Amino acid sequence: MTKKKLALAFGILSMNLLLMSGSVVGAAIAAISKSFPDEPISKVQMLSTIPQLGQLIATLIFTWLTYKITRKNIGLLSVAFVAVSGLLPVFFNSSLNMILACMVAMGFGLGLISNVGPVLLQEHFEGEQRATVMGWAVGFNNIGMMAFTAIGGVLGGANWRNLFWIYLLAVVIFLVVYFMVPQSPKLTNKAANNEKTSFLSSIKGLSGYVYVLLLVTFVTSLAMMIFMSNQSILLAAKGNGTAYTAIVTAIGNVGGILTAFGLTYLRKLTRQDTMAWGFIAFALSFVFVVFFANPVMHVIGNMFSGMGIVMVNATVPYELSILANQKQFPVVIAMNTLVTSFAGVMTPVLLAVANISAGGASFIAGIAISVAAAGLLFISRFGSRIEKISRNRKSGHGQSPVNQGA
Repeated sequence: MTKKKLALAFGILSMNLLLMSGSVVGAAIAAISKSFPDEPISKVQMLSTIPQLGQLIATLIFTWLTYKITRKNIGLLSVAFVAVSGLLPVFFNSSLNMILACMVAMGFGLGLISNVGPVLLQEHFEGEQRATVMGWAVGFNNIGMMAFTAIGGVLGGANWRNLFWIYLLAVVIFLVVYFMVPQSPKLTNKAANNEKTSFLSSIKGLSGYVYVLLLVTFVTSLAMMIFMSNQSILLAAKGNGTAYTAIVTAIGNVGGILTAFGLTYLRKLTRQDTMAWGFIAFALSFVFVVFFANPVMHVIGNMFSGMGIVMVNATVPYELSILANQKQFPVVIAMNTLVTSFAGVMTPVLLAVANISAGGASFIAGIAISVAAAGLLFISRFGSRIEKISRNRKSGHGQSPVNQGA
């Protein structure tokens, strides 16, 4: 990859550093609740969950926005939302409702970033380069989460209000995107005036494989949520406290970062079955935590979890970018984001309906789900089918990705 392409990748992926920044506020819930003694603790806790409302709104209008402004400008708008909404609580923090409103606006910006990032990568990169940078995107997510959590914690150590100064980094990222990402072409006025028809025609023309990938996204999110929401319960049952869980999770996060930046080399080993091996990594993550009782194995389990997240979540948008053209891709990415959110909401409901209790039983269910998903992907040779479509398009046969049956 040339230096120019590397600079472009950094410009686009710098936005991903912000994607997990909402977690900063969650670390200060206890301190914030003391500043608002008349507010119920459940309302204060909403500071860490209400950004999802903004993300949902952003996802629903993202496709419409792509007909109104360029993709680069959507990126700039999204970073500006994060910067302004993140910094406002530094100066206006006497009202919990005001801070909650800022969190919704921040979620809106983060929702736009999660949608526009893959679209920009599809627009500027091809083939293995695209697969590589989409892997890097997940690594940038993890780096951003670690940096924002650590720096925000230091800033807010004496006064929780100061943690919001961390969002000055969003101003820097705005400048990086402005200067390092080229302006993309704008849709014609004719297309802009007929976005409803274009949206419907895009949905009708989508490959059947797209819906299979959306199902993969659902299962991935299901496995992730089972792991994240049950690990502390499981480790507590083994006699380990909150600090222990935080440490093994943080150290294990390195596995995801290393996988993200080494995905190019890893794909040479896994070839077309990267997603299937990702689910094997998910299965191992559950195994190492539920069947072992020492910190080394628990760290390894968390590293396998990070590996699985990268191997699947980087491959899904890459393969979607093969199946959808530039007009369809914003629609497809928005659908993928919605499926992720829906899976997060439905995970506890599905476990409850299946009468699967929290902790160890949920981890066993996670193993079964991951192994089943890996088996189906291996048996169906799904990755090879997508690769065949990609080769046909490059050779000039079947140039349109639509109307490919599953």
